[in-house]
Amino acid sequence: MKVDEVLVELLRVYTPSGQEAALEPLMRRLQRELGYDGLEVDSAGNYLFVKGSGERTILLAGHVDTVPGMLEVVRKGDRIKGRGAVDAKGPFAAMLFAGSKAVLKKGFRLVVGGLIDEEGEGSGAKALLNSGFRADHIVIGEPTGTTGVAISYRGSVTLSLTSRGRGGHSSAPYMGDSALDRLLDAIETIRSVFNGRSYDEPTSAVTVIKAGDWPTRLPEHAEAVVNIRFPPSVETRSILERVEAICSLYDCSFTVRDVTEPFQTSVSQPVPRALIRSMLRLGVRPRVVKKTGSSDMNVLWKLTMSISACGPGNSLLAHTSEEEVSVSDLELASRIYAGAVEELQPK
Repeated sequence: MKVDEVLVELLRVYTPSGQEAALEPLMRRLQRELGYDGLEVDSAGNYLFVKGSGERTILLAGHVDTVPGMLEVVRKGDRIKGRGAVDAKGPFAAMLFAGSKAVLKKGFRLVVGGLIDEEGEGSGAKALLNSGFRADHIVIGEPTGTTGVAISYRGSVTLSLTSRGRGGHSSAPYMGDSALDRLLDAIETIRSVFNGRSYDEPTSAVTVIKAGDWPTRLPEHAEAVVNIRFPPSVETRSILERVEAICSLYDCSFTVRDVTEPFQTSVSQPVPRALIRSMLRLGVRPRVVKKTGSSDMNVLWKLTMSISACGPGNSLLAHTSEEEVSVSDLELASRIYAGAVEELQPK
């Protein structure tokens, strides 16, 4: 079975966050066909492919959930299109294939994890962390353009904003009290405060707005979801304090839906070094990168600082209707992962 065949099989099962259990029959078949010693489906629903045994564990951790929005799976030349091709069934397929070819030395165990809910609240990674699972080294499967070695992810705060007003008639809005107008003013201020355009600056995005029930009636209730991303140099507390001040100014309220703290490791840690060495041995130039988003790395670093993210795919295509990855990148990523596993086992 080839790596592109593994990916096509994965893409054909639609698994937005919350529906990952649909993959179990395929996962059990892949475990047999790829020659893994075992497959554990833990209490959270994570898929853990196991090879070898020993006190030292190398974890290749991808995720098998996607954002909602089904895409037709299309294979055209070197390109494979489908929901999750980039984020992140492509990296996971490359990890599964690499793990099946990996040669393990005595005392080493390899686990390839297909984690759930990464696109949601990260419950798969959190459950793995809290289960007592132990790993010495972790490679996170996320799109980094194949040759990128990510040593940092920004933090994320997701907020629900709510506003209430007495409403009124749209013919005389100046006499009414629109909850939506108040909410939009608060949102615009948040966007002006968190208006960064790079990794090092906090950014904000409005992802959901709900208000109104009639064309000529001012809304009495309005709500929105806002996501703020921030680098390790910014504290979560300071983000929330500024949002609280803005909401107070416009008589809005907010609740915190999710907080993911930022994280940064060092390029001198074993996993980044192993990925870089693997790429150099393959004749490709590695790039050390810092990611503007967040990932399961923001959670799983608590298991070990020997952690980094790497994977095939252009992250700008993630979550879009143009999500696709090249077979050549999948094959290169598989060789990079396999080489990193070899590097992480002392000679």
